[in-house]
Amino acid sequence: MNYKNINGVSKLPLNEQVYRTLVELITNGSIAPGTELKEQHLAKQMNVSATPVREAIRRLASEGFVETVPYRGSVVRMLNQQEITEAYACREALERLAIVEAIGHLQDQDIENLNELVNSYQSMDDPTDIYESSQKFDDYIYGLSHNQTLHNLLGMLKGTISRDKKYSAANVERRVEIYNEHKEIIKAMEERDVEKAKEAVSKHIRNGRKFIENKG
Repeated sequence: MNYKNINGVSKLPLNEQVYRTLVELITNGSIAPGTELKEQHLAKQMNVSATPVREAIRRLASEGFVETVPYRGSVVRMLNQQEITEAYACREALERLAIVEAIGHLQDQDIENLNELVNSYQSMDDPTDIYESSQKFDDYIYGLSHNQTLHNLLGMLKGTISRDKKYSAANVERRVEIYNEHKEIIKAMEERDVEKAKEAVSKHIRNGRKFIENKG
């Protein structure tokens, strides 16, 4: 196994830096699916103790990047096409409902806030920062729906969806597409065009699913 492409970690907190480094290496393909993540090897390469590496691997496992394989330990997980199909079908149905209910509570200030959220990640380079900014956009719309049950149901998909969003955030071309897709959603919301907004949401989610399926 080869960890030669992993750079040292020098900033605090170490567990967050190790986590971000591993996410970037997994999502950009430097650490391929099926690769065993050995704490001691990673710690030595990153010039850190085993503790932040262990914490990062545990976090990666909770997000679906890593799975435990008997006699091997923590291994980078292969993307499961059936899981992707099911999760994205549910996400599309729920987010189409969310956008309808959000438009019903929409104020002009909300449009400005959504544009600021979308514009904020244009200058970002770190995939985790980009993912977090993009997630704030989604969360804002979920909040506008004033439907806590809907929000909770979307939360059940968080593991698969957040993992996939980080793959998208690591890809420059997909990031540009996401920016444009978010802008289309905002435009439809500003026009209070429910059907156009639902179609913009579907386009965004289906393009995201297609991107992830191609990686698998």
